[in-house]
Amino acid sequence: MNESNVTQPNSDEIAINFAEVWKAINQYKLTILFVTVLFTALGVLLSLSLDSKYESEVKLLPEVDSKLGGSSSSSLGGLSSLAGLAGINLSGAMAGSDAIQPAMYPEIVQSIPFLQELSQSPVYNLKQKKFQKLSDYIKQDNSNAPIAIFKRDKNKEISDMENINIPKGVLSPELINITKQESNILRELKESIVIEIDKKSNLIRITASSLDPVISANIANLVLTQLRTYIIHYRTEKARKELNFLIERQAEARKRYDQALFTLSNYKDQNRNVFLNVAKDQGKKLQYEVDLAFNVYSNLTNQTTEAKIKLQKETPVFKVLEPAQVPLRRASPKRSLITIGALFLGLFSALIVVFFKSVNMKELLA
Repeated sequence: MNESNVTQPNSDEIAINFAEVWKAINQYKLTILFVTVLFTALGVLLSLSLDSKYESEVKLLPEVDSKLGGSSSSSLGGLSSLAGLAGINLSGAMAGSDAIQPAMYPEIVQSIPFLQELSQSPVYNLKQKKFQKLSDYIKQDNSNAPIAIFKRDKNKEISDMENINIPKGVLSPELINITKQESNILRELKESIVIEIDKKSNLIRITASSLDPVISANIANLVLTQLRTYIIHYRTEKARKELNFLIERQAEARKRYDQALFTLSNYKDQNRNVFLNVAKDQGKKLQYEVDLAFNVYSNLTNQTTEAKIKLQKETPVFKVLEPAQVPLRRASPKRSLITIGALFLGLFSALIVVFFKSVNMKELLA
């Protein structure tokens, strides 16, 4: 036989002998079992040391801005459809400048003034069975882990904080000056709230997480209520100022009309059966002032009514598709997944150890 036809094994190839692998596993099976059990026990311990968090979700559908009118939307033609497929809302982008787009809602909720107002809202503490401020609830220790290994001492953290003492009258009223304790409270509250916006449908999802299921539902509902109030206040601010201005002018016009009418009636009572032209001219003058005051009052009354109608039209409507619910199950941690993950990690680590013990590295690297 020609030796050139015999296939020589490639020295760069590594052949796997499964019999040797099985033999090594049987030889170190106690080591594999010990490492796997150890990792699994650590996974169980880790999962039991984590606090249980509960999530509550609210689904909200805001009113679509209709300031464009039918002609503008129809003039977009097929471009609007193509933009919709790409996830772009042209109607929202072309809306009036006084309208807050849903994409801005997360920035509003994460702003310090919004969080400050939210932190002062009352919530019901299920463990203590009483209402308290949300900020007071965040200050206290609410750990609910079965095994408190990573428990935080919030009282020590508060005592270690050093605030900057600023004299009164130095800062402008528009500036925000908060303590480090309040900063930590707002940061923790900010991390517990997540807002997701669907660009195609403008559907808004508000998710609030907390260590207490009732608190998480309260936070989600409070964010919904406060955000809705903020948007309505912003959209109707100009119309409300106009209405308040007209109401004040209407009240002033009513006083002038009543005063002019009282002056005319008093003059007529004091000048009965008077035939002097001077007296008649004075009566006509007073009657003219009454008519003028009545016309001004009547005109302002009509404008006030129109302003009320305009305010009602400017008030946006929010449809709550799914209100906040008290969660029945915790959202995290997934203790079973953590335990299974630790088990596989321990098994993989044990096999790696067995591999390096049973394989001759000199022969492998030669």
